[in-house]
Amino acid sequence: MGALIDWISQPQTHGNLLIVAMPGVGDVGKLAIDAVNTELDAEPIARILHPTLPPLARLDENGLLVPPHILLSRVEIDGKEVFTLTGDAQPMTPEGQHELAVTVLELFEGGEVLVLAGMSAEAQRKEVFSITSSSSYRIELESMGVDVRRDEPKAGVIGMAALITAIGPIKNVKTSCTIATTVGNSADPVAAQFLLETIRKWWSLPLPVPIDATARLAAKLKEIHPQKADDLVSELSESPDSIYM
Repeated sequence: MGALIDWISQPQTHGNLLIVAMPGVGDVGKLAIDAVNTELDAEPIARILHPTLPPLARLDENGLLVPPHILLSRVEIDGKEVFTLTGDAQPMTPEGQHELAVTVLELFEGGEVLVLAGMSAEAQRKEVFSITSSSSYRIELESMGVDVRRDEPKAGVIGMAALITAIGPIKNVKTSCTIATTVGNSADPVAAQFLLETIRKWWSLPLPVPIDATARLAAKLKEIHPQKADDLVSELSESPDSIYM
């Protein structure tokens, strides 16, 4: 059984721009997309379900039980339709991650996908850079002023971030992964904000860059663990794998 798409509305996605992030190191990409969705009142478009997502169903704001899924949403940025994709978890198997990555890319055939991620690094290193899997697209990105690296991450990339970025050209999608360095052992809203600021500059995309990211993080923790939110700030997205993005 593959992915199941539960459409809320069904707009044209082919040829459009998608910004995607899954939970990972420092939750950098996910925090960035959550902030954009909140600031721009994102419209939910579809829930994408897969049997290898963790089997945890949660209650929504109406008290209804919702199956585990990743959420495709639509926002308007400077009059342009842009889609976002994120979720609370990635599929738990390589096969599931591959199937879900291919499903996402097929929805955006002929378009562009920006993957956002974090990479563990020393505390003093504060950088943002991109990688891609197409030499022609790399030339295009570099002409825009994007810092496209050829020699890192040295250990490679795993997870949905890796597969969406690497498979993109096979599915006729221009894909890149833009990475912010982070200490990586806790949620890092500062790195998420730096990531958004850099995407704004490189892609000339006027994304909102909220200044209250830390407050948003605290509020999220309070919803999940109302009795011990303060104690969990450093535990929300702890990951032992330095390249799991």
